[in-house]
Amino acid sequence: MIWIAGILGFLVGSAAGALLFKIFRSDEARVKELMLKLQALSEEHESYKSGVHNHFNNSARLLNQLTDSYREVYLHMADGAQSLCPDYISSQLSLPTRDTNPLLSREDSVQGKEKAEDSAAPPLDYATRSSPDQKGNLAEDFGLDKKQTDA
Repeated sequence: MIWIAGILGFLVGSAAGALLFKIFRSDEARVKELMLKLQALSEEHESYKSGVHNHFNNSARLLNQLTDSYREVYLHMADGAQSLCPDYISSQLSLPTRDTNPLLSREDSVQGKEKAEDSAAPPLDYATRSSPDQKGNLAEDFGLDKKQTDA
């Protein structure tokens, strides 16, 4: 009788252990755990992207302020040189024109680029021929001297 009770206890314990294993270590539990980890990593990644975006926006704003300040100092120094220095020095330090000023505002430089793009011709990707009978650069024997051999 004691053997039967021992075997029965072993079977009940095995069934309970299998059930607990199924509940805590099943594939569904792993999937849930991985989904939570994936969601946390996705949120962390989005937070990182937002931080990088904010950093570069702030950097661009600060660089624009620095450029504006530098432009103001440059213009102040050039204006002071024109009014305070002799003519031979002030002619060298004169204020540049709007077309040659490297410190133009962004709007002015965009307009200048558009004008330059309108007037520029695209580069040619072929060499012009002096006559229609001349072989082009893509011909197999272009630039090679043909030696006539008697066969």
